[in-house]
Amino acid sequence: MRLIFGSKVIKVEVLDEKGALLVASEKNFVVPKSLSADETPIVMIKGRDLPELDHNKIVYVVTTTKSGDRIKYTGAVSVSMETQLNVQLMLSSDSKLLEERRRFFKIKVSENGKALFYVRDEKNMRFDEPVPIIVMDINVGGVFMSCDPEEVEFMLEDLICVEIDLFPDYPLNAAVRVLRVQRDAEGAILGYGCEFQGLTAAQEDYIGRFIYKVQSEQRQKEAAREEMF
Repeated sequence: MRLIFGSKVIKVEVLDEKGALLVASEKNFVVPKSLSADETPIVMIKGRDLPELDHNKIVYVVTTTKSGDRIKYTGAVSVSMETQLNVQLMLSSDSKLLEERRRFFKIKVSENGKALFYVRDEKNMRFDEPVPIIVMDINVGGVFMSCDPEEVEFMLEDLICVEIDLFPDYPLNAAVRVLRVQRDAEGAILGYGCEFQGLTAAQEDYIGRFIYKVQSEQRQKEAAREEMF
């Protein structure tokens, strides 16, 4: 069977057969690591005032991972009480990816940051003052960023130490390697496609939480627009 939880799950939703939301939880849940015939794959959610559902009721479980994938599975209720809901996932091939799958889910943003220094040909290149950058998209794998070419022009394979203000109380401090220099038709640099280097699990979780936050805000705005029409 295909591994289904290769990336950390940050949210679990349970829907009825018509697609109505029954439960949504961002904590206090347990998910299996894979769908395997050797084990009984059960999603367990704990909480308060959970809905009491009929035994063997068919439901859908939707998992959201830190990399942005939302995957839908068919399951059957095995335990249902006010404080706990267990859903046994069915060993079938009808699991459905709800969004286009890519190795890392990318979102468009406009976040401020700064380049602290960079390494080129094994030489540390330091600035008199950190150089402002703008991050235009981000995922768990890397960023596309721009900066004032009068301040600095990076080259392929430059290793840059950046600080990005994703959350006000805790900026992301990480190293990125330049994989692509994007130019316009006249040759002017538009930005740099960069890959994160050596992220810790905590930093990946940090980026995942930011991506999920932006996605949630975008979905709320879309829902609000739909209600206006």
